[in-house]
Amino acid sequence: MQDVQQRGLTLFARNQSFSRRLLLGGAAGLAATAALTGCGPDDAGAPVDLGSEEEGNLVVWGGVAAERGPGALVEAFMKKYPKIKVDYVSFVNNEQGILKLDTSLQGGVPIDVFFSYGTADVVRRSQAGLALDLTDLAAQDERAKIFVEGDPISTKVNDRLYSIPTTHYPEFVLVNEDAITKAGINIPDDWTVDDYHAIAKELAGTGMVAGAYNMPRLASTTLGGNYIYKEGGKESNLDHPLFRAELENFLAMQDDKAIFAQKKITAEKIDSYPQNYFLNSSYGMFLNGTSSLRFVRDLKNYPHTFRTTFRPYPAPTKGATYWNPGVRGDDIQISAKSQYAKAAWTFVQFWLGEGAPLVAPAGKVSPFEVDNPSEAMIANLMGEDREQLFDIDSFKRVVFAKEPKLSVRSITTAYNEIASLKSKIEAQVRMGTMPIDTAVAEMKKQADEAIAKAQ
Repeated sequence: MQDVQQRGLTLFARNQSFSRRLLLGGAAGLAATAALTGCGPDDAGAPVDLGSEEEGNLVVWGGVAAERGPGALVEAFMKKYPKIKVDYVSFVNNEQGILKLDTSLQGGVPIDVFFSYGTADVVRRSQAGLALDLTDLAAQDERAKIFVEGDPISTKVNDRLYSIPTTHYPEFVLVNEDAITKAGINIPDDWTVDDYHAIAKELAGTGMVAGAYNMPRLASTTLGGNYIYKEGGKESNLDHPLFRAELENFLAMQDDKAIFAQKKITAEKIDSYPQNYFLNSSYGMFLNGTSSLRFVRDLKNYPHTFRTTFRPYPAPTKGATYWNPGVRGDDIQISAKSQYAKAAWTFVQFWLGEGAPLVAPAGKVSPFEVDNPSEAMIANLMGEDREQLFDIDSFKRVVFAKEPKLSVRSITTAYNEIASLKSKIEAQVRMGTMPIDTAVAEMKKQADEAIAKAQ
């Protein structure tokens, strides 16, 4: 690459580093232009102005409504950086919204910063050259450097960092405290999947539609983030006995009303709003994360009188080490076509730092507040009626625990394809239209084919 002051910048958005020198160089670097590619290193884009660290016009796409925190964050950001204008565009993070964002990134819609919610979206957009490589920038940032130092703790693509997680999102169990108190049920913190099943079955016997909405996983919690791959990532791991055990567990829990039947979920589209059924006491236990708190605190739209308590994600086996299947998520990415990459990085840094508490009302907990959660963050997260609605002590004990550690996916070969086919085949088992033996064999076969094709 030629000298910045003499030749300008050529930024390769795929498989190459977007270096700190390019973004944070001297005065000549600020005035330089760059060829930003949207599809890969062989596709040169038109020269665009990189702007400066404190000046530009940014368009930010996020899946959280502005009134739930991002609006306040943007306002605070523009007050601190008056020469950077930010337009926040909210999109619904469903199939249609995801497609809309992908299409916009590939087309001519101006987007500078965007959020990807889940490994599949991060991998797809990064591999397509739609996001800048942030590895070197993160390495030199006091907060973000934790994502590139030591063992992986967030999603990487080809061992490079194209996204930075903005939330700490462990999974845990929300419990209707009034229901278990009335039934005389005690739930210890060191419980197991079998305990969960037994307690859910007991709750169902109190008159609820089901004891719980969903069931704990076995494979991801036992095997860790790369659970769908055998060692090295050259072959799928879907023939591991734990995948069969998960399907057997689901059918058993469905049969005794410990969890909602898949046919009911599909017919009533319950998976689009499961919180409604928790808050109207149709079931008593809900495996979810901090995003669910925004519904519990919203008495206007979800009136209820019971208090919610919290328990850790159940262990597959009592006393054994396991992983929490939650993630560090809500990954923030910079578009490879951004004309204001320096200002975009300034915005990313603000979101990771002083802006983070402002999005807590949406159920967002920053990865940088886990070690020392502030009372202000708890207040923003749980709302004014928090003492009435939540067992706050159990929340702090469960959500900010050091163990079990969050799982991390470091292998992503054909991940999108495998995740999709696995979900579709499992749904057929749950609906009773495919035997478990056939499902396991088909998942393994199709996943191996997808890996081979990707390689």
